[in-house]
Amino acid sequence: MERVGLVRGVLNMKNAASGFTLVEVLLALFLIAIGVLAAAPMFVYAMQGNAMGADFGSTGAIAVERMEILRSTSYGNLPAGGDLASDVSAGGVDYFDNSDPDYTVRWQIVDNVSPDDTKTITVRVTAVRQVVGNRKGVTLTTLRGI
Repeated sequence: MERVGLVRGVLNMKNAASGFTLVEVLLALFLIAIGVLAAAPMFVYAMQGNAMGADFGSTGAIAVERMEILRSTSYGNLPAGGDLASDVSAGGVDYFDNSDPDYTVRWQIVDNVSPDDTKTITVRVTAVRQVVGNRKGVTLTTLRGI
């Protein structure tokens, strides 16, 4: 296909070239690069959100597991003691579990005055790593009777 053009008053016939010019290709690549760079923070944010969710899920599962162990222990074998803020051992009983280096597991058992013959069991699990904000943790509390 040929096209006819007028250049400086002279009739000029050129072959029509198909495709993109180098400038058009470079401009398209530049616009795509800007779009990719604009979307990159969203990927980082999504990865942080996934890691935070994984921490919450794992801490919750570990807390439930420890609570089930304590609830299945006979009432007489649950001596009062423990601290949720530090590792405590009393009378040969540990009130913490450091077997998993990624999580801090602590529990506290309190003999209640009212209602009598009940104990309050509290379990706190905290993730050691800190992805976004504060360390993620779960605290569970239950009452145990005779």
